[in-house]
Amino acid sequence: MDPRLYRYAKSGDICFLKQLLNDNPSLLYQLTPRKNTALHIAVEFGDSNVVAEIYSRCRSLLTQQNLAGDTPLHVAARVGCFSIFNDLVREILSMSQEDFRNEKDGMFETLRMGNRGKNTVLHEAVRNGHIKLVQFLLTMDPKLASIENDAGESPLYLAARGGMFEILNQILKSTASSAHGGSDGRTALHAAVVEKHFDIVEGLLRFKQQLIKETDHQGRTPLFYAASLGQHRTVKRLLELDTSIAYVLDKEGRSPIHVAASKGHTSVIREIIRHCPDSGEICDLYGQNALHMAIIGGRAHVVRYILETPELECLINQPDVIGNTPLHLATIERKTWIMYYLMWDGRVHQSSMYKCGQAAFDIDRSIKESSFASPRKLQNIIPDIWGHLGTRDSYLDIKISPRAEQEEANAVQTYMQMGQTLLMVTTLITTVTFAAAFTMPGGITMM
Repeated sequence: MDPRLYRYAKSGDICFLKQLLNDNPSLLYQLTPRKNTALHIAVEFGDSNVVAEIYSRCRSLLTQQNLAGDTPLHVAARVGCFSIFNDLVREILSMSQEDFRNEKDGMFETLRMGNRGKNTVLHEAVRNGHIKLVQFLLTMDPKLASIENDAGESPLYLAARGGMFEILNQILKSTASSAHGGSDGRTALHAAVVEKHFDIVEGLLRFKQQLIKETDHQGRTPLFYAASLGQHRTVKRLLELDTSIAYVLDKEGRSPIHVAASKGHTSVIREIIRHCPDSGEICDLYGQNALHMAIIGGRAHVVRYILETPELECLINQPDVIGNTPLHLATIERKTWIMYYLMWDGRVHQSSMYKCGQAAFDIDRSIKESSFASPRKLQNIIPDIWGHLGTRDSYLDIKISPRAEQEEANAVQTYMQMGQTLLMVTTLITTVTFAAAFTMPGGITMM
């Protein structure tokens, strides 16, 4: 492109631009390396006088695409200059019959034209948060809300992901047939949950409640993501509308309660159990329940909650497909204090065997001693147990998070304090017992 044309289109110098084009009108057909026309450049830099001067001399530039497939309308929608966008649309509508057989159809064709990513002007306006443009476009052509781009993203999905409540509301009110799809098979409701936009979630549920049951390419519902992220309020809201979603499994066979246990979200588990008391019975493809998941994730507080919850008592001794009970798994995974929570619970079957014919005690004999040890002795016993088990990588490559390590350290401190208290009580009882044994009946009266 002639450097003078580029400079004048960018700077808005209308007088020099007119003089240049009067001297050489053919300059308007020149392109930049990205195949931008002078109109693309003028629209991007926002001078309405220069824009009008250019398209008045060459109307074909109004629909010409650059290397990215953007028309000047795409650029205007992205920049968000309403006056320029309105001028361009008005000019397209006024095109003669020679340009389009039907003016209305020609206008719709231009507005719905996608760039290389199949983004329409509405996609660009929504993505960049230009609500006035969105309202204008939906009034001109409501069907724009039904078009998805190459990534499967609808304008509604972009608004939900971006937390743009006013734009989302405008789309929902404009047409009942608006598309709601997004990337990776997700819906606008998935996006709102993942981005933690609760107001967007509520807005979508008012107009498109059916999205609650929609799953993405991994088979996950919005509830699954809410449970994974620990969004208690969203979990509660979704379950109030439909409890069946608590039983939907993803492609790995995991349910919302599984992922909540794995991530350590006790409040979410409590909410799921409140609405669906039997959902704790759900097992994944490996036969593992929520307690197994909590153990693998090193979530000691979740294990404690499960042990204290009557509805989840059935999980305590349940084996997975290879016969590992939660106690087996805690031992193999080297989740020390979780193992002791289980061993000190009288309901746990410590002699249960898995398919290899081994009980938890058989994994290492010193575990049996530790089950009867006082907390004061545990610091000496624990290293001995894990010294025999070898490295944790020899079983499963599960990383222990700093949070889980801190929970275990807190648990150690708690139980050591309990041990000291019990030792003190024992000493007092023993002292009183011996004192009673050596005291004469009736006592001795001193003269």
